[in-house]
Amino acid sequence: MDRLVLGIDGGGSKTVARLALVRNGSGPLCVLGSGFAGGSNPYSVGWQAAISAITQAASAARANAGVGELPQLAVLSIAGCASESAREHVERDVAAAVIADRVAVAPDTAPLLASARDGVPAVGVIAGTGSIALGQTALGAHSQVGGWGYLIDDAGSGFSIGQATLRLLCRDEDAGHAGVSALRQATLDTLGVETLAEIKPLVYEHPDPRSKIASLSRTTLRLADDGDPTAVAIRAEQAERLAELAVACASRVGALGQIADCFFAGGVLLGSAGYRQSLVEALRRRWPSVQPQLAPDAACGCCQIAARDLADTTPPIHRQIPAASP
Repeated sequence: MDRLVLGIDGGGSKTVARLALVRNGSGPLCVLGSGFAGGSNPYSVGWQAAISAITQAASAARANAGVGELPQLAVLSIAGCASESAREHVERDVAAAVIADRVAVAPDTAPLLASARDGVPAVGVIAGTGSIALGQTALGAHSQVGGWGYLIDDAGSGFSIGQATLRLLCRDEDAGHAGVSALRQATLDTLGVETLAEIKPLVYEHPDPRSKIASLSRTTLRLADDGDPTAVAIRAEQAERLAELAVACASRVGALGQIADCFFAGGVLLGSAGYRQSLVEALRRRWPSVQPQLAPDAACGCCQIAARDLADTTPPIHRQIPAASP
């Protein structure tokens, strides 16, 4: 019997929903429609706005598919929902909005390894606003490295790249070395200010300073692609830090020196071919056999989890993957 499933990937800046048909109950997925909305990390945008974005994206996916029937299961992967209480909060509020017959919230890292092969160790690296490395042994046991959050450590993340950029520019300013540079001017332009002195109130008074600083990563990585030496140095340093997370995780799950899967995900990695290449180079200095690939679309990964759950071929969703920190 064909079944409808809904996968929703919610981040700090956007929410993506995919409505998919599972052929014969457990066969291949066929994506029927997609929907989009604003951010749904409840700790960034607030609970009401988060639930609203989730329901908007779900409704848009069904409208895009031209499907009036409710999916049997919606699996949500929502940034910030690391705790059981947060997941229960989202499940309760989204279930009340009736976007599916049943709603389950998986950790926001869950879709990363949705395509990992059975019996093969796997490592996934996420670099978006934050960062984490997630691993799975050949027997299916899970481990994670990183995911501590920006107040402790988000190595190689968009926030970390943006913070490194601001730190370097401000230290040059303090040392009297500030001059006209492509990185300095591009950073000012991105923030919409004319001087570095204006950055402090802009950041500290912003309702979401983490995302504001992380937004600078696109500017720095673009300049690195153009060959700006300062931006290239920042990119290389951050790639090294991210590689350290991945290799530590690979070691934990027995992937080093083995046939293994390795996936890249997250807006920063997916959005910059130069950063991905820097990470591959840093990885291969430590893990020569690694062959990274892009992870499946996170919302589609949620659809895959939903399909397996309906087929009853995996443990309950909440026990599949450890959660990242908020």
